[in-house]
Amino acid sequence: MRIHYIILFLFAIVAFSSCQEKKADFFEREAKAYTAKHCPQQLDEFTRVDSVVYVKNEEAGDLRFYYSVTFAEDTLRTLMMDHLGELGDSHLKNVRNSVLFTKQKEAGVTFTYIYYDAVRGDNFVEYHFTPEDYR
Repeated sequence: MRIHYIILFLFAIVAFSSCQEKKADFFEREAKAYTAKHCPQQLDEFTRVDSVVYVKNEEAGDLRFYYSVTFAEDTLRTLMMDHLGELGDSHLKNVRNSVLFTKQKEAGVTFTYIYYDAVRGDNFVEYHFTPEDYR
């Protein structure tokens, strides 16, 4: 009788693992499809979405949004740097309220927004939102 429970338990582990892998594959495929169809996408005069990438890891994975910002002058960079908190709050609000991310949020995916300065050639800000942040 015990052997039946062990077999059932092992079957459940294999089934659960394969479902997780399928979710990760789905998230990866969706990110690639979005990037192929919509990127690069100019959001405004200075900001462009370069790509969306899903990175598999031991946890639920990381959905990364890569942005390039072209500052015509240092005063624009300084102005943006002064409003980074508001930008992060805006991204977090978007993650919390977006129905497009429902499956990713249910899976516990981390959302990362990375901003690259196209003139200086450096990443100047990254935002990471884990399930503890958006639930």
